[in-house]
Amino acid sequence: MGDIKNSLEEQICSVASRFNEITKDKEIQIISHFDTDGISSATIIIKALRRLDKKFSLMIVKGLEEHHVYNLKRDKVTLFVDLASNSLNYIESAGLENVFIIDHHEISQKVPESVRIINPHFHGNEKLSSSSLAYLFAKELDKKNSDLAKLAILG
Repeated sequence: MGDIKNSLEEQICSVASRFNEITKDKEIQIISHFDTDGISSATIIIKALRRLDKKFSLMIVKGLEEHHVYNLKRDKVTLFVDLASNSLNYIESAGLENVFIIDHHEISQKVPESVRIINPHFHGNEKLSSSSLAYLFAKELDKKNSDLAKLAILG
């Protein structure tokens, strides 16, 4: 179990590092799922980004449909929370770059090169909510975000 945990932690660290690097001078578009886990995840991410003084927009969707992906801005960093693990083909065919996904749903498609993903299914199917993953990601962005733990419990 230790190896699985470490590999998920390493993935979160790697993705957070790349996110910090790419978002230095780019706006972020957040797309989140319209359920408790998605809204809790988005809340955690928003609080973390505000602390880092990042510019962002938010879209909450009931489900991620093809048109949602094709209508996203290409010049922004895209962060999906609690969805998109099964929309990887849309992301690739839309030509989106600088895509980040924080999701706990199963993945049945190949992950495109332009996508960095945090998903426990790559690490032994650990049962974690997206809000728990968003919290771990936010904490990696800045250790001050450890106070957001209570929001992760809501998801």
